[in-house]
Amino acid sequence: MIEGFLNPGLAIGATLAAVPLVIHLLNRQRHRPQRWAAMRFVLAAYRKTRRRVQLENLLLLLLRMLAVAAIAFAVARPFASGDSPLVGLQEERRDLVLVIDGSASTGYRAEVESVFDRIKERAGVLLEGLDEGRGDRARLILAGERPRVFPWTDPQDARSILQSIERPLDESLDLALALGEVAAVFEESAQRGAGGAAEIHLLTDLQESAFLAISSTRSAPEGGTRPALTEQLARIEALDLAVLVEDLGPGDLTPPNLSVDSILVLGEGPRAGTPFEVAVGVSNHGERELLAERVALQVGGERLPSQRVDVPARGKAEAVFTVTLEDSGYQDIVASLEGDRLGVDDSRARVVLAPPPLEVLVVNGAPSDRVEEDEAGYLLAVLEPPTDELGVDGEPNSPFRVQTISPAELDASDSPIEEADLIVLANVPALPSTAVTRLEERVAAGAGLLITAGDRLGDLSSWSEDLFRADGTGLLPGEPVRQVSAADRTRYYRVNEFDEEHPALNFFGDERWRPLLTEAPFYDFVSFTPSPTARVLASFDDTARSPFLMERAYGDGKVVLWASSLDRAWNRVPDSPGTFVPLVLELVQDLGARFQQERNLAVGSGIEIVVDSFPRAATLISPSGAQRPIEGDSIERPDRRWALPMLDGSWMDSVGVYTVRTEGARTQPVAVQLDARESDLSRATALEVEAIHPALRVATVNAQDGQVEANIAPRQGELWRWLALAALVFLVAESLWGAWIGTRRRTHS
Repeated sequence: MIEGFLNPGLAIGATLAAVPLVIHLLNRQRHRPQRWAAMRFVLAAYRKTRRRVQLENLLLLLLRMLAVAAIAFAVARPFASGDSPLVGLQEERRDLVLVIDGSASTGYRAEVESVFDRIKERAGVLLEGLDEGRGDRARLILAGERPRVFPWTDPQDARSILQSIERPLDESLDLALALGEVAAVFEESAQRGAGGAAEIHLLTDLQESAFLAISSTRSAPEGGTRPALTEQLARIEALDLAVLVEDLGPGDLTPPNLSVDSILVLGEGPRAGTPFEVAVGVSNHGERELLAERVALQVGGERLPSQRVDVPARGKAEAVFTVTLEDSGYQDIVASLEGDRLGVDDSRARVVLAPPPLEVLVVNGAPSDRVEEDEAGYLLAVLEPPTDELGVDGEPNSPFRVQTISPAELDASDSPIEEADLIVLANVPALPSTAVTRLEERVAAGAGLLITAGDRLGDLSSWSEDLFRADGTGLLPGEPVRQVSAADRTRYYRVNEFDEEHPALNFFGDERWRPLLTEAPFYDFVSFTPSPTARVLASFDDTARSPFLMERAYGDGKVVLWASSLDRAWNRVPDSPGTFVPLVLELVQDLGARFQQERNLAVGSGIEIVVDSFPRAATLISPSGAQRPIEGDSIERPDRRWALPMLDGSWMDSVGVYTVRTEGARTQPVAVQLDARESDLSRATALEVEAIHPALRVATVNAQDGQVEANIAPRQGELWRWLALAALVFLVAESLWGAWIGTRRRTHS
């Protein structure tokens, strides 16, 4: 029978059906019978027709009461389930939500058609079962890493939307987000009291990673956590709904598939003109070993000789290529396999950066013809070692391009300070204020500054006045206090503590190499009081624990203070190549590191591409060759580079290499990579899916009529249309009956 009402409070209005009866009774009480002589003839006639008149009036009263009750019940909107005796009277309008699995794995071709083709075909069959005439509605949700939710529409428009979806997305399936949208749709309908018989169909390939691997709470890209799949299903269950899961994937639980899942640069980072190795990772997701699979590599569009690898069942293999980049800058590397049934993961792209040589400007405060007496002699020997190796431009193949000047030249108008990535002040005494200002501006714009002490400093107060300010605006990361000297050369200081996590000191964190730093003798150093914003990287073993290395950020750049000399005058660090070489190299590379932008993105990620010069007529070229102008204003950065307008995720929704082309500049590549999980096509079983939550029901599709069979509660349907029709019938019957009674009685009166 009737199981409930959508508006139960309005069902109370059915009591209004008693109003005609009350009016009838009240009218009877208003008249008092009075006998008079002539009335006896009327009474005699009335006794003959009394029973018929009473029946006529009773039927008229009943019709009025039924009309009022039917209207009240229709407004209250009663409903009944499919096993109710009233099933034949249920409201048949249907609200159908189709969640279409658009993940990359559905591009798998089991035969001629892909899984996605089968999903679209099945969605079309379900939409054909809707009747636009009775008000059926459909809502499509294309599910990927983020769901694309289309509005409620009629079946014909829904079919048009379905046809416009030509291929699957190059994304993984976030089922929790998709079902969260479903729950929100029906929660909104429940609040508005709208909607018909609700059905939710999830058309999917049952990929295991979508159902089982992320059924718990996980991190969201924007921070925080995403709701778990079970939480979203609980919302759907609270609405007395269930999700019918239709398996349209390949027949095998572990479909065969070979994929490129990684491209790694081995050893140190790439450098123009220097060979380096690239390892291409290949994964076999099938149950059969694959032999002599061909792996190809393209660098900047040029193809290298391919290699063959044997990949064990459910295992991995690696092909290692030797690569040489002719030019510095960002370069794209594309690894590919021969095509198989899932084409989207048969290639993978990666962008690597071959940085140009660091521009190092050494300001030598104590030059000498002899290397061992030159303040910067040992430093220059490390940065410019003798070599016969030449780069592609004919210059020595070195990661550094070093220029040495005197302190007086630092203030010259043609000083190369503006082009320097790293400036070294080696035992430099007081500087003119104009030179200090230029240093501050260059460091604030992103350059690094290494300051070392020495015997040329003289009066520390004048040095302090130039480079230190109590308000923290000066370059020095601490205030000079005094020079500390050992009593004689038989006594010395050592580094007692250091930050093992810092890039410049990480090498010495290994117990094998720690003594190279902690046992080096220091005879003289300058004692400093660190600024509040400074970070002490290493300290001496004197009673004051004086800093040896201090670091502080300055604008977009960074300053490091070396509290002793850079030559042998105050310490014996240069006498130990195992100490001096790694310490200097790591410091210089950390301080002079240029801005490096991550150009390897997940599908749908945004990026603000940074280029070296002002971009004119910027255009984004997709992997398919389609061009799209980048409109908007570019912004100049403090390091004199330019940031193009932000490109959101809609700009890069396919895997492959995108390039940004601007007038008068080389193209800038960006690699968009597929989530490696999409390559593993292992499928969940019906029992595993239904074990996730009771609101998930795996349906069996009848091949003959396309109907689904699932263990799901009978659908509830509304009865209000029939009640409204009944109210109308009662009102019409009451009007006709009342008119007939009136006519008949006037005729016989």
